[in-house]
This record gives sequence, C-alpha cells and structure tokens, in this order.
Amino acid sequence: MRYTLVITMMATLFLSLPSYAEDLNYNLYQLSVSAEDEIDNDIMKVTLLATHQASLSSEANKVVNKQMTSALEVLKKTSNIKYETGNYQTQPIYQNQQIAGWKASQEIELKSADFNQLSTLVGKLQKDLKISSMGFEVSKVVRQKAEQRLAVDALSQFKAHALLVQKTMGASGYQIVTADVNTGSSRPPIRYSMMRSEMAMASDSPGPAVEGGNSTINVSVSGQVQLTFN
Repeated sequence: MRYTLVITMMATLFLSLPSYAEDLNYNLYQLSVSAEDEIDNDIMKVTLLATHQASLSSEANKVVNKQMTSALEVLKKTSNIKYETGNYQTQPIYQNQQIAGWKASQEIELKSADFNQLSTLVGKLQKDLKISSMGFEVSKVVRQKAEQRLAVDALSQFKAHALLVQKTMGASGYQIVTADVNTGSSRPPIRYSMMRSEMAMASDSPGPAVEGGNSTINVSVSGQVQLTFN
C-alpha cells in the first residue's frame, strides 16, 4: 500500500472581514492524502470485427451479415461470456476520385471473467472475424471493495496527518473544515500476444495467449483543517 501526502499552509488573516470570517480563515492547512493498491484484472474484453470489400455494397453487407450471424450462433451456445454487437458501417472505396467498391464492417464486443474460455472462443471466431482490440479491467464488485478499503486507509491517514500538523505547530486541537474523497484508477500497457488472423486460420492454435495484468486503484482525500490554540 502506498500513500502520498501534500500539506499546504493557509494562515492568512483577513483584517477587513468580520470577526467570524477571521476565525474561519485563520490557521487553515490544506491536506491531501492518497492510498493506492494494485488489483488483478479479472475481466477480459475483446472486440472482434467482421469486414468485407466488394464491388457492390449489397454484396459487402451480405458477407458481413453472414459472418456476424455465424459468430452469434457460436456465442449463443456458450456460457459465462457476455456479448453485444456494435458499430455497423458501409463505406465507399474510392479510386481516381470515383467509387471503385464498398467496404462493410460490424463490431462485436465479448467480455468474460474466464480468460481461457474467451481466448479459445476468440481463436475459433478468428476464422471469419478479426481482432480489433483487446483489454482487461477490474470488475465492478472487486473495484468497489478495493475502493472502500482504500477510502478507510486514506481517511485514517488524513486524520493522522492533521494530528501531526497540530502537534508540530503547537496547537491545542484541530477541526476538519472540508474533506473530499475521490477515486481513480490506471492501467499499465496491456501485456498480451496474438497471432494475425491469417496465421490463426492456418494453425491449430486455440487462440491468442493473454495475461490480464493489474490495475492501480487509488483513493484520495483532500481538504482543510483549522488549528485551534488556547
């Protein structure tokens, strides 16, 4: 678990303001603390693309529709894999500023917690479809648990540093004026290797080799504390 701390002193006394405003803006310290941890990615996402070029748009669409229908038939027989079709496009292909053909394409996104099953399935679907993108993420349930745990750690650190400022400055006490809790995450570059579609069609490989890696989940707490002196 890693923590970071930023302390900014705000001890400006505004003499022109009423006394209650002076009390509010006097002996203020800005604290910023964050706690983070690396969490294993437990969800794999793959976007596949059905695409075909032909002289007629109807022919290009016909082939893409056939490829996608075939893929959906395979997916309907599987379990533990979520999928949904996405962007469908038909675009002209120009040559010498004239339409020389048409290209049709459609995406389908697959998502699963079973990396091996999804990888094997992708290998089968690569006979007709191409891999457009592949990624990994932390599931919502796992993320929420990590964020709750880190929030407790960050808030504890915020209180500990507020107490440290109090003791260091010789104050008799402190009170929290504001406190904001924010969450975030980042992922390192995805580590995986995959074959081109042509290679997959010519081999008996079950699919791309994958490694989910991890994501860094962080929770930050920032706010103001006011020192009190007797």
